Amino acid sequence: MQTVTTPLSTELQETLERYKAARAAFEQPRDEAARIDADLQKHRKAAEAAEAEAQQARDEAAQLIRNTGSSTKELHALKAKERAAYTLAEDYHAIAAEFQAAYDEAINKAGIAKRKEDAAYTGVLCDYAALLMSEAAQLAAPLFRAVRVQELANAHLAAPPRGADWQLFSETACKAALATLFGIIERSVADFEFDRAGDAVLQAATRPTGLDSIKVVSLVAQQRDHILRQQAINAALSPSA
Repeated sequence: MQTVTTPLSTELQETLERYKAARAAFEQPRDEAARIDADLQKHRKAAEAAEAEAQQARDEAAQLIRNTGSSTKELHALKAKERAAYTLAEDYHAIAAEFQAAYDEAINKAGIAKRKEDAAYTGVLCDYAALLMSEAAQLAAPLFRAVRVQELANAHLAAPPRGADWQLFSETACKAALATLFGIIERSVADFEFDRAGDAVLQAATRPTGLDSIKVVSLVAQQRDHILRQQAINAALSPSA
């Protein structure tokens, strides 16, 4: 792998720094959401296990009632076990609901941050492409000579009484020469193997993991959620509440 280094403009350096900040701003709520979700799933499973235990005690109590000569003491113990298990399940569900609210908030922050990360990454690509195109323009002087000579050749081929094939596709000898150059560049680009892993700028702007698992929160949705939260706060603080 060959590392490609290009002197970075001040603008591109600043764009890279903004991207790194946007990436970090996404990774923080992404990690927080993952941690909260793990706790959420743990408490949901605990609630399911408690409910299963309660149902088992209920079934055993029902079976005991159907049996002749059943023990009242044992029946009371099973019903107490059932009530305790259901109470425990309710507690787990209540805790899970709190984790769900925290997870929703974290995933919402991650969705907002994902939108900003993508915009910052777009900025890196556009600024980097502009820099490389500017460098390419400075190295293109030999191409201009080739185009002008090709233009002369095209004009000579098309001089009366002759005609040239390029006249079927291009308006002028110069445009036909540029089309010839474009064909050469297009074929060369097709054969060029771009090593992204060896590009220092693109490596500095490596995308964070977990983007595919986070849904983008649009600016409209962000503003709507803010209004709804503010309305909820105002309602809670209202004297009539």
